[in-house]
Amino acid sequence: MNEERFTGKADFYDKYRPSYPDGLIDWLYEKTNADTVADIGAGTGKFTRCLIKKPWRVTAVEPNSDMLEKLKTIKEIAVVQASAENTGIERASIGLVTVAQAFHWFDEELFKKECMRILKRDGKLAIVFNERNYDGCEISHMRDEICQRYCGAFHSGHVGKRTHEEGDLFLKNEYFSKAECFFAENNIKMDEQSFIGDTLSRSYALKETDSDFSRFVGELKDVYSKFEQNGAVIIKYMSSCYLGEF
Repeated sequence: MNEERFTGKADFYDKYRPSYPDGLIDWLYEKTNADTVADIGAGTGKFTRCLIKKPWRVTAVEPNSDMLEKLKTIKEIAVVQASAENTGIERASIGLVTVAQAFHWFDEELFKKECMRILKRDGKLAIVFNERNYDGCEISHMRDEICQRYCGAFHSGHVGKRTHEEGDLFLKNEYFSKAECFFAENNIKMDEQSFIGDTLSRSYALKETDSDFSRFVGELKDVYSKFEQNGAVIIKYMSSCYLGEF
């Protein structure tokens, strides 16, 4: 895992990344008998804050120091600074491991071994995504075109390195021995500041110190203004969860 990829982006991430639908958390709670949850690659705690709506004992694991400072503001959880592949969590102590919007940064096989080490015998892993739903959402297509021009590390797809279809097959047929899936629309209303901030929170996005930053943000503002109605745009997302066993 590249532990410094989000250095300098914690404020944007915490303020502007979309959260997750309550129905996803309800589904996870109903599908597991867990009393303990480890949220791995927790970032600033976007998904962790959803987890504490249920009576789980939650431990959040995050390696990046900037993100960790935001995570520590969540008083109801335990926080560990560690990598996904070496969490330091006690063996066979966790009923549910979750990873939201971070799986593509992990060494998949080492992470699987770590999950098998820390999970109880009937424990499960939930891999969660907020993916842009491009169907009928032209603003997301145009945003990506801008990012492709300016951001050399731009990526999209199911887990950052596979298409949605490839990732779906990989998780259901290769990574897990058995998996159940949850999908729900998660459409987000954004004003201009949120639209720009969400883009700047991405690992590939330019930083203020980059020479093309002003032009990059200017083009994002132009796209926003093209689609804005009553001070906002709607960005279509699909929230998905793969709940599996090894």
